[in-house]
Amino acid sequence: MKNIHYLCLLGLILVGSISHAQVSEENIVEERNENEVEDDTKLFHFNLQLKNMHLWKGLHVTDAPMTAADINYTSRNGFFKAGLWGGRGFDGDYTEFDYYVSFMHKGWSLSIWDINNYSDYPDAKIFDYDRSTTSHFIDVILAYQFQKVPLKLSWSTIVQGRDTYLNDDGQLRNAYSNYVEASYVILNESNWSLSGLVGGSWSFAPQDAHFYGDEAGITNIGVIYNRELNVFDKFTLPVSATASWNPVQDYGAIQVAFNLF
Repeated sequence: MKNIHYLCLLGLILVGSISHAQVSEENIVEERNENEVEDDTKLFHFNLQLKNMHLWKGLHVTDAPMTAADINYTSRNGFFKAGLWGGRGFDGDYTEFDYYVSFMHKGWSLSIWDINNYSDYPDAKIFDYDRSTTSHFIDVILAYQFQKVPLKLSWSTIVQGRDTYLNDDGQLRNAYSNYVEASYVILNESNWSLSGLVGGSWSFAPQDAHFYGDEAGITNIGVIYNRELNVFDKFTLPVSATASWNPVQDYGAIQVAFNLF
């Protein structure tokens, strides 16, 4: 009888151990799944900016206050990024809706932007890519961020869309306007930084005019001040001020941007 009791007791212990192991394993699986879901949510981002105006590569896209929204997905290893970018002016005269993809590896980046600023195209169609009527243009940017020095070089070319010219036969052709830029971080402190940049533009087309101006030359000289603004000692608000001079267009401006989230 004692042996039978011992066997029953041993059986209960084994069953309890197995049940506990199964519960523990289930808890581990559930915890792993929760972590995976949390990690997946971190791959998607939504950002909103408030600006007093909008500068882009030395151009005054709009002089009115505006908002800019960015919704994007970034892969876990940071190699791939894709998103939507939209801008809207407070006066209603400026509207933009872009798509973009980027590939990044060891300081190199390749980005393709489908930029659709249809502010001056009241009858624009969202999927119209005919160069004679479209409000789109496709900008391809190759850039390299040096690792040992805070220097970044970039080259962008508009390969398709409303960047056009008329050839000698009166035919509408792509101008393939280019913009190259070098930017350098001059000072980088704990909660602020100061950078400088210079950019130039020209076209591969047999003409002086291009997308960024009426002649080849320096179209962007800028200084950018970034700061983490302390708000009521409760949170920080990233703020940037960009002073830009465009010798070809013969104008300058200061853009102030608040990254709300």
